Amino acid sequence: MQAIRIHAHGGPDVLALEDIETPRPGHDEVLIRVAAVSVTHGDVDERRGTGPHPLPLPLTLGMEVAGTVVAHGPGVVMPLIGTRVIALVSGGYAEYAVAPAEQVTPIPAGVGFAAATVVPMQGAFAYLTLHEAGRLQRDECVLIHTTAGGLGWLSLRLARILGARMVIATSPAEDQLEHLRTLGADVTVCTRDPHWVERVMALTYGQGVDVIQDGVGGSAAQHSLECLADFGRMVVFSAFRGETLALESRTLITKCQTITGVNLMLYAPDRTTRARRAVLQYIASGQLPVEISRTFPLAEAAAAHALLERDQTVGKIVLIPPASERDV
Repeated sequence: MQAIRIHAHGGPDVLALEDIETPRPGHDEVLIRVAAVSVTHGDVDERRGTGPHPLPLPLTLGMEVAGTVVAHGPGVVMPLIGTRVIALVSGGYAEYAVAPAEQVTPIPAGVGFAAATVVPMQGAFAYLTLHEAGRLQRDECVLIHTTAGGLGWLSLRLARILGARMVIATSPAEDQLEHLRTLGADVTVCTRDPHWVERVMALTYGQGVDVIQDGVGGSAAQHSLECLADFGRMVVFSAFRGETLALESRTLITKCQTITGVNLMLYAPDRTTRARRAVLQYIASGQLPVEISRTFPLAEAAAAHALLERDQTVGKIVLIPPASERDV
């Protein structure tokens, strides 16, 4: 099968299309013919060698896939062969990938493969950070720090579905703000504006926001605490900018605030499966329109990575293996 491999860490040019052996599903695993795989910041970090736990080289990148079950490993009965599914895998930039059967989720009718790739990680993250960790309630105000990729716009639309009264989106890029409003934000704020915190406070009549979703970290997260309401919840799940967040415990105590970290890998499979099913149903019902920024053939993975690194897109970037183009 064809796969995108890296033999050394570096820029997008280290991504190479190669022919490698098709994997075989082990015990309690299924083999998926990949129809679409998303490109994420986690993939970029792994390629650079800057991820929290770099994998040994050589390796095939790619975590979020959508495709069709084509084989079972020992001990597997469901999902049936031929079922359209999503899964979180290791080595998804390929024509085939294996996944634990208990972590494979069927795709509802009417949801395409490319659209479904938003769900395995980023869709589950959006749901778990807002609904579970953030405990977002109807008529509350939420602030979402967006970056290039799928999570920001997913969270904007999901916050609206969950009943948020006001959805505030931030971006470091002025030229993304108008598009964020079309995706569901009531108000947009550029975090390069030194007065963005004051603007958020004015928008909330001095009360601050109830929930903050932060996957950026550093100075943005630091300033976020300044506009978090009494009893507010800030959910952090990444440090995209690589900066350190300094906490003042006295402030948290005085305002009864909560900061919660989310690591999807620590969630039990039944919880992540429920989250993925919920998001897939929102997509299938039309409540959650999917934003695909760009699709690339698998062989053009380097161009896809370069586009994501420019941080100038809003929506999902997806790779399509050659044999799957007709399915997307």
